[in-house]
Amino acid sequence: MKWNIPSLEELEDKIWRCTACGNCKVAYDFGPPPFFGQICPAGVEFGFEGNIASKGKVAFARGIINGDLEWNEDLLNDVYKCTVCAGCQEQCELDHKPFIPEIIESMRRKAVDEGVGPMPAQKVIAKSMRSFDNPYQGPRRMRTDWTRPFKKAKAPIKDIMKEDAPILYYVGCTGALNVPVRNLPVATASIFQKLGLDFGILGENEVCCGSTAMRIGDHEEFKRVAEHNLRLFKDLHDNHGVNTIVTSCAGCYRAIKKDYKLSEEYDELMDGIQVIHTVELLYNFFKEGKMKFTKELPWKVTYHDPCHTGRHLSEFEIDEDGSEAWQGAYLRKKDDNCLFDIPREMLQSIPDIDFREMERIRNNSYCCGGGGGVMTGYPDWAAKNASLRIEEGESTGAEQMVSICPFCHYNLNQGAKRVKSPMRLYDLVELLDMAL
Repeated sequence: MKWNIPSLEELEDKIWRCTACGNCKVAYDFGPPPFFGQICPAGVEFGFEGNIASKGKVAFARGIINGDLEWNEDLLNDVYKCTVCAGCQEQCELDHKPFIPEIIESMRRKAVDEGVGPMPAQKVIAKSMRSFDNPYQGPRRMRTDWTRPFKKAKAPIKDIMKEDAPILYYVGCTGALNVPVRNLPVATASIFQKLGLDFGILGENEVCCGSTAMRIGDHEEFKRVAEHNLRLFKDLHDNHGVNTIVTSCAGCYRAIKKDYKLSEEYDELMDGIQVIHTVELLYNFFKEGKMKFTKELPWKVTYHDPCHTGRHLSEFEIDEDGSEAWQGAYLRKKDDNCLFDIPREMLQSIPDIDFREMERIRNNSYCCGGGGGVMTGYPDWAAKNASLRIEEGESTGAEQMVSICPFCHYNLNQGAKRVKSPMRLYDLVELLDMAL
């Protein structure tokens, strides 16, 4: 299968479009009212200019390409000290804006290809992917542990390989294998059953989407599992009636919707299949009046926008032929695919909920600190960064925080523990299930 995953060298033209203006270092919005705040977790933690946003990372990319920089422990650390949250991309207004996360990840791909990356603590991810088809070193049989309450209640969940269904619930590795996050798939399946949806899961046959491998630069491992999944999805569509793939995981959602499109066979293999986030699916039922909340939830809550369901899904229009501005010019950005409004509308529709917004939201949301391999490579920093977000949530007067990403779920709860905060991160589906 042919993939259009660019190398660092293939992105050189985009790299030199950076003028080192420094806009990428902070979040800003002209308003009204105007807003100004920190956006780069690495810049906040380490301060060193090379760690701050795309300006610093692009300087590394230039040095690697022209041979001024050679791989050593310090350089490798600096390349991997980044959550690839795309906060810097949101701020940039230059012609290299559409390519910033790809430039950062292409450096990591080069490090892996040259045998020096990823970081030692992250190498367990690659080993686990090869051994277990997931990054958590979890035996495949553990993927169905979360379904036990449904079996006990005599409402078992379909194995879609044995019983056909139009909806595949693609659970994801974090929800299935990371024990503190298992409430998420439980709540999701609970809602699906309450709504009478005909759905199934892959169970032990589910394979990682490959997002984690891609983020740390292991593109060969990403391609292996992605190719498996693309062919599996086609088989499920052709032979098992699947026309919708639903996931509650922001990382899986981003990978299947965006990374998989780098395959030249994507359109053919995914023809007739809709990929949708759980919250989008539930929103459709809600707007049609088929999902009504009957129980009050008197909570004060705030909402955290995950990077992978937010700004990572922005689409950039580029003047490829120079007909509107000049060849290669960045023209404009569309956020139609970003899940900003739907979660907020669903959250505020819950009876008696008291919703409070943080300052840094939507495109300017501050990353939880767990993405880009940081939660594995630098767990102390990930938790420390998460605690900053928890404190920002507390400043609104909210008692709990809500999001739609299992990575954010785990890491922000780790951050709350770190500062002994009573605030807890809940996934939106947990609250929706409580209110049904």
